[in-house]
Amino acid sequence: MGFLLPLARKLELISERSDCQQKRIVISRAKSDLASKIADYEMMRNDFDSNSPEAKEYNQRIERLNEVEKRLDEQMAKIQARLEMIEGEYSMCDEMVKTGIQRMYS
Repeated sequence: MGFLLPLARKLELISERSDCQQKRIVISRAKSDLASKIADYEMMRNDFDSNSPEAKEYNQRIERLNEVEKRLDEQMAKIQARLEMIEGEYSMCDEMVKTGIQRMYS
């Protein structure tokens, strides 16, 4: 009986880990799309004089996209920290399950 709760928690942690990994994939794709869009705006901005209204508009768009990228980086860091916590707890539960099984058979 001493290993059933940790075993159930391991299953929950597997699900959480999968969710976090999926979120990392989504954020990575979004960051890639942002980088592409920023590069496009930078190329378009270079077609204009640096003091032109068009260049200023592209600069503003680039700044906004850079802010979005920073927020995605923050989210990625939080997810990475959560994944590390999940791995630590998973290892602890794994040890508890092994100990419970050993006690059961000794």
